Amino acid sequence: LSGMRDLVMVRWAVRRQGLLLAPDNPLGIGSLEDLVANPVRLAHRQPDAGAHRLFTWLLARAGIDVGRLNFSPHPSLNEDDLALSIHQGEADAGLGVEAAARRQGLAFVPLHQEAFDLALRRRSYFEPPIQRLLAFARETRFAERAEALGGYDISELERVVYNA
Repeated sequence: LSGMRDLVMVRWAVRRQGLLLAPDNPLGIGSLEDLVANPVRLAHRQPDAGAHRLFTWLLARAGIDVGRLNFSPHPSLNEDDLALSIHQGEADAGLGVEAAARRQGLAFVPLHQEAFDLALRRRSYFEPPIQRLLAFARETRFAERAEALGGYDISELERVVYNA
């Protein structure tokens, strides 16, 4: 962001990422380390997906060698596919958002939070389309939907997190 002028970043939401697990977590998985200790079958995303990059980073931070994990032969193309593969018993665990776990009735172990911010030219912030979007986000039904999805924190909605 250095060198950028006329940029404002406004907080939209923070979401939880973590391990999606079979309902009731029959293998008792509570951490990344448990993926190595058990013969866990892991659903995974394609290498260019953000979830794959996050998982690789989390494993490296925990000192876990990726080669010790048992990945499914084919990557899931999105988080709902990954959650469905766990729900259907094709895999025991995988990294994804809490909302995907809820949609499939899966157990969830939180590992990371990530912020979603809107990056705008400062003058665009005041334009009618952006103001309509922000007005919509202030409505009760928006908060209700975020709560129903699960794993989304919108308590800092509209907070300016960067202003150049």
